[in-house]
Amino acid sequence: MTLNMATNILTVLRTVRCWIYRAIKTGLVLSTALLLTGAVYQRFAVKADLEKYPPPGRMVDVDGHLFHINCSGAGPLTVILEGGAGASSLAWAWIQPEVAKNAKVCSYDRAGYSWSAPSALPMDAINTSRQLHDLLTAANIPGPYILVGHSIGGAYARMFAANYPQDVAGLVLVDATNPSVLETYAEVDLPKVEDWTPPTVQVFPYLASVGAMRAVLGLGLFNLAAGLPADTEAVANAFLAQTDYLKTVVWEYRFLPDTLKQIRSLQPLNDLPVAVIVAGQFTGLDAEAAAKFIDWHRKQQRNWLNLSTNSSLRTLEEADHISLMTNHRHAHEVANTILQMIETITASAVQSTPVFRSPNDSASDSASVSTYSTAMEVE
Repeated sequence: MTLNMATNILTVLRTVRCWIYRAIKTGLVLSTALLLTGAVYQRFAVKADLEKYPPPGRMVDVDGHLFHINCSGAGPLTVILEGGAGASSLAWAWIQPEVAKNAKVCSYDRAGYSWSAPSALPMDAINTSRQLHDLLTAANIPGPYILVGHSIGGAYARMFAANYPQDVAGLVLVDATNPSVLETYAEVDLPKVEDWTPPTVQVFPYLASVGAMRAVLGLGLFNLAAGLPADTEAVANAFLAQTDYLKTVVWEYRFLPDTLKQIRSLQPLNDLPVAVIVAGQFTGLDAEAAAKFIDWHRKQQRNWLNLSTNSSLRTLEEADHISLMTNHRHAHEVANTILQMIETITASAVQSTPVFRSPNDSASDSASVSTYSTAMEVE
């Protein structure tokens, strides 16, 4: 190799290195500019969303913390709707109007969801049920309540019924997460509950902070509100694109194991009316795996029947966990179950007094108890 050739090679290498350096520098500058632009856009977009979509209910101050609660209808009983993990009051868009025809019904946003302010408290069953009780007190919404909980919302409702039995007339568990999954998850190759937070969900707050979640939702991905009324879906997606909302989703998932451990230790509810609704389908798996999961899931759901001697179970064969809320026909069946409980408890109130017994009341008062059903299973 001649000296000139070696010199030429070194010159080329220096030139290439310079180009690479400039490309990296330019890429970093452009990326930084893009992220800053996205962050500024996100800030203005969030402000615009809040102006475009004001709270449909009212904002209630609970010890300096604002919560949103939306009530409709009227009647002797008040139905309280508790959504699943990551869900706000908007998830009840199909169900609430139907129930409101025969009762007062309230949906609300847990701390950090939709219009409610975020909270630094652990988002477990104990704190969530206490916050709901304080909210109902501050909003002057007295019981007795029929609590309706979907998914992990069923666990929150279960804790509420244990802590405030004098305020609870009935419990409806909509494909609620049963604490038995803590011991049986391995039967269907599920990860430990501690690992239930999907990695993608953990990334979402960062995407939202630079406006990228709006693009994700625009592509139809992570649209948890699909199937709800169109106007509700638009509002729900606006909040799903917000950083604080998605941080709350991650925060709630973090405390799912604590929630399930807390309710696992609770005592049964004696003869409190309890209705269990089970989804008959599971999506996202091949036929063999889905069949195995469905069998396991139904066993977990039957465990809820042990809550009370006055319990029933109904399986909606065509519904899955999400469609119970988002599919109009499936949601209609959920609403019907709630309305049936209202009708039975109300009829019992006419026949005997008192009707709304605490789970701690003695068995000697059994003649005055609602007879919604007794450990009955309807498939």
